[in-house]
Amino acid sequence: MNRKPIACPEYYPNTFEKLDKAITDSFRNTKGPGTLQASRRNVIVDLVTMPCGKVEAAGPCLSWGYKEIAEAKFPKTYIIVGTNHHSPTKFSTYLFADWETPLGIVKVNQEMGKELIDVFPQLMNEHTAHESEHSVEVQLPWLQFASRDKLTELSFIPIAINITTLKDIQALAEALHEFTKKRNITILASANIEDTATIQYVESEDTPALINYKLRKNVNIKEVAPLLTLIELSKLKGRIPHIINQQSSGKITHYGCIKFI
Repeated sequence: MNRKPIACPEYYPNTFEKLDKAITDSFRNTKGPGTLQASRRNVIVDLVTMPCGKVEAAGPCLSWGYKEIAEAKFPKTYIIVGTNHHSPTKFSTYLFADWETPLGIVKVNQEMGKELIDVFPQLMNEHTAHESEHSVEVQLPWLQFASRDKLTELSFIPIAINITTLKDIQALAEALHEFTKKRNITILASANIEDTATIQYVESEDTPALINYKLRKNVNIKEVAPLLTLIELSKLKGRIPHIINQQSSGKITHYGCIKFI
């Protein structure tokens, strides 16, 4: 049995027609790119952070990031790193079944997921972190929309993390670096930026300073751990952050899409 969607209708519409329209409208929004994705080009977007928000608020910003994904070379699989709010497990994946959204079924790449566990045995294949968690799931409809030309090939590995220390963040980043060295994989972090100061810390790739800043703001580090993981991973890969789009929306001051190039 497939994993059923739990994030709709709170985070996105629960029917195909409404969801497809909501994403299309986000692309065409005045705060979005204004048009849908064009054809794929010979460019690689393999390390990117996307907002983890409701479509009506985060949609225009998300559309900028997924336009880049849609127009880039298609990877062998995606790894989506989100926050674990429902389990004490530090590093959790879910390889038991494919995942459903109102746009259809997204295949879990079980074979590559097991290979990742071999590289990083701390990654546990378990239910509890994923059954009620929205963080990874909210990216899937957007990924499906951006992969309309490749839906039969689309697959992903879900990772939900409940970590708060730089040591754990670096351990995951090092494992992902080792795993992706010779593999065509795009890693996508599901996390919110929250303010312009965070953008500045991301641009400087100063992970310890960003952690200290979030602690001063009384933010639980696990909420930004996916973003912190990508910063550490980008340093290992010799990348620099590039802000695709950032914008204010509602109570959360900023959403942002960041790719590391």
